[in-house]
Amino acid sequence: MVNNQNRFKVAEPQNISNKDVLEYLGHWGHKAESFLQNTNTLTPDAGQEVFNYEMQQLKIKEVRGNYTGNDYQGFAGAYQQTGFDPFDKMIPNGFAVISNSDWYIPDNFVSYIQDDRKTRLCWVEVKGTCWIKNSDIEHYRHFQKTVDNWNLKIAKAGKYHIKAKAPIEFKIAIYPSALATYLGHQQNNPFDEWKPNQQHLNQSYWLTFAELEDRFYNNFREEQQLPEKVSFYEEQMRQIGFPDFSDKKYRRKI
Repeated sequence: MVNNQNRFKVAEPQNISNKDVLEYLGHWGHKAESFLQNTNTLTPDAGQEVFNYEMQQLKIKEVRGNYTGNDYQGFAGAYQQTGFDPFDKMIPNGFAVISNSDWYIPDNFVSYIQDDRKTRLCWVEVKGTCWIKNSDIEHYRHFQKTVDNWNLKIAKAGKYHIKAKAPIEFKIAIYPSALATYLGHQQNNPFDEWKPNQQHLNQSYWLTFAELEDRFYNNFREEQQLPEKVSFYEEQMRQIGFPDFSDKKYRRKI
């Protein structure tokens, strides 16, 4: 007998109104319209495109689908895209959920042989601009604690096969001109494909979270307040144990 108690109990489609459709998609007026305008286009994740280009230069090959060891002969490492891609037609309700720090994971996981012949493992978050949101910092701080706890566990109790690859790292790869050059190219050359180049790499920089956090708070160049707010009330969040909580969003150029 099939157990149905844990399956979805959905309404009959003929009883669903247009308002219901907007509700389950997460259409919150102007904010959702702006979000969908960005995602329902052919705009690439320009930062990720430059990261892919840099990995090609380093002979680190992307893992896609089934593979064998022979597929990686002549390469120094492998990487996988792991994070949620907001450019990949995500509905606003989904984006609201994954923006929780507890569910954040960086964009890529890289495993490679370092020049000292040691295998290294690294999570890499990719940014296509030099603008960082305060919510980004919260997500990265939370993930860095996870990485630190994992590395502590490896150091104290890890077996050789994992201890030899530790500590696992977390880096933020910033390609400050990626998105801007893509948008400029689309405006001036709409029929030509935009491609990353060496100039993007020359202008880029990779930071640890500690370095990024220091720049964000102590050495930023510009700040902009953002109109959107988070989904929780300040006072109630402070009452349940988050004394520094704020529902304001802003971004800083680092």
